[in-house]
Amino acid sequence: MINSIEKDKTPIGINDLNFLLFGHAAFQYLYAGCELGVFQLLSKQPNLSKSEIGILLKLEPYPIKCLLFGLTALKLIIKTEDTYQNSSIIQKLFADKIWQEFYDIVLFEARIVYVGQVDFVESLRQNKNIGLRQFSGKGTDFYHRLAENPEIEKIFYTYMSSWSRLTNPLLLEKVDFSKFNKIIDVSGGDATNTIAIANKYPHLQISLLEIPNSCPIAQKKIDEHGLTDRIEVHGCDIFVDGFPQKQECFLFIHVLVIWTLEENTLLLRRAYEALKPGGSVIIFNSISSDSEDGPVMSALDSAYFVSLPATGGMIYTWKDHEQCLREAGFTQIERIKCNFWTPHGIIIATK
Repeated sequence: MINSIEKDKTPIGINDLNFLLFGHAAFQYLYAGCELGVFQLLSKQPNLSKSEIGILLKLEPYPIKCLLFGLTALKLIIKTEDTYQNSSIIQKLFADKIWQEFYDIVLFEARIVYVGQVDFVESLRQNKNIGLRQFSGKGTDFYHRLAENPEIEKIFYTYMSSWSRLTNPLLLEKVDFSKFNKIIDVSGGDATNTIAIANKYPHLQISLLEIPNSCPIAQKKIDEHGLTDRIEVHGCDIFVDGFPQKQECFLFIHVLVIWTLEENTLLLRRAYEALKPGGSVIIFNSISSDSEDGPVMSALDSAYFVSLPATGGMIYTWKDHEQCLREAGFTQIERIKCNFWTPHGIIIATK
């Protein structure tokens, strides 16, 4: 994947406006190319004709004509005379062995994000995650409804695992966990990040906090990796149940984009009070620029958090997170920027 790019302040033109107007269709072509297997086929057998692709994918002439036209116009695949091959950026996903992670993200966008963002405008009007109504269940947020939607639950946790595998090397590169003996992973999901940290630092003991319905998913993955003796899973409501006291480190990975800033401050204050003197909080997630004009990916991702998971989340700025930390009691705060195609950053605050 490409590294992050500096903001381009050139005014948009009519072609850019057209792309925004029909951007939903552009994504549908991408999704179809993944779901119907065009990219996977061309990664193994480049330079196939239209009819050959149609036969191998079991698509009739009209659908394959439309699909290949769209993928070619979007430069996702390249047409040379009468044959097709993947574009260099798509083929690089296969070469770098991250195609599956990319596909899992596309599936998450198609089956969850697009569905919830139908209610983006109404969510803005009401200052509430109205998109939640698109998913059945009684929970007041998306995460508490996952167990009632097994297919969506699988797509969500598969995506989160893939997103974590793509990004947690940044955390492991930038943060030295050797100084800790035990860490608490707050809302640790399916344990993908916890397992990666445990594998790199064999001395660490880790406690993963997660809502009770999701604990079996994390426990299963921990068992499969043979880390049951080093990683404990605890079911809890992080806003209600007490944090374990006298700790060295609390991790908030892809968590403080979900809630309001007031709720983030509450969670960070609870962590501050539970830390030993000299203990640290580590925040790792996508972060927006302090000027609030990018990166574009942060803005686009924020629409999901406005519409669906809970009321009040978005990709916050560095200064937003730092203000929450100061209000929670921290005075020693460090920014660590990551040079990656996602706008990830790390903030370490020490008590």
